[in-house]
Amino acid sequence: MVRLATRSWGDGDPGRPLALLVHGITSSARTWWLVGPALAERGFRVLAVDLRGHGESPRGAVGLGPADLAADVAETVAAAADGSTVAAAADGSVANRAAVDLLVGHSLGALVALALLSRRHGFASRVVLEDPPGPNGIDWAGLADGIEHDVGRAQREPEVLRAELEAANPAWAPGEAGRRVADLAGCDAATVAASLRARMPFDLAGMAARVDVPILLVLAEEALGSNLVGTDREALVRALRQGTTRELPAGHSVHREALAGWLRAVDDWLAVPAAS
Repeated sequence: MVRLATRSWGDGDPGRPLALLVHGITSSARTWWLVGPALAERGFRVLAVDLRGHGESPRGAVGLGPADLAADVAETVAAAADGSTVAAAADGSVANRAAVDLLVGHSLGALVALALLSRRHGFASRVVLEDPPGPNGIDWAGLADGIEHDVGRAQREPEVLRAELEAANPAWAPGEAGRRVADLAGCDAATVAASLRARMPFDLAGMAARVDVPILLVLAEEALGSNLVGTDREALVRALRQGTTRELPAGHSVHREALAGWLRAVDDWLAVPAAS
C-alpha cells in the first residue's frame, strides 16, 4: 500500500458527509475539477485521489489490479480521516460506521470502488459507478497502444493536442482540454500499458453482486463510446442488488461530457432515502 496524492473541496468539518472520488485510467483527481466543487455546494466534504501511476502519486508496477489500488485508496482515506472511529471504519473494522458517505468511481475507478466494497464491507454508504469497463468488450492491447501514443503526444506537443481536443469536443467546459492533456502527460504510460497487455481478469458483475449498499450506475451510450457494452452491460445491470441505472447522451467520460445530466442523476438518486 502507498499513500496517494489528493485534492479536496468543501468545508473540512468532520461532521459533514464525505464524498470520495476515484478517477479512470490516464486521468487524475484533476478530472473532478467541476464535480468536486458541485458536491461541496451540496454539503459534502470532497476528497479525490490520484491512483498509483497517475497524477502526483507514486509510480505503479506492472500487474497491479483493482484490489491493490483499492488498498492504496483505503490507506489514504484512513490517513486523511479525522478521528480514530472513522479511520478504523476505513479499515473495515467498525461495522456500524461508513468511512465514506458517497463513493464515486469512473471507469477504472469504478472497479477500484467495487474492490474496496468487496473487501471492506461498510466502507461506503452509497456508490456511483460511472461507465465501468466490461471484461469482454474492450481491445486491451489496442487500448494500451492508444495510451502510449496519447501520453507521448501530451508530453511532446501539449498545445497541439490541447487544440485538437478543443476542436473535437466543443461541448467540453473551457479549460477541460488543457486539464486532460496535463493528466495524460502525468500518466506512467509504460507501466499502465504493460498492465493492460497482461490483462488481469476481473468479474465485473460478480464484484457488483456482492455490494449491499445503494448503487447508481451512470452509463454512457454504447453508440457514443461507452466502455460497457453488450452482454457485459446487461450482466452488470442485472447483478446490482440495490441498483439504479441512468444512461446519459455522452461518451465514456460522462461527467466531462454531460456534467449537468450527471449531477441531476446524482441529485435525484440521493433524494431517495436508502432502504434500511
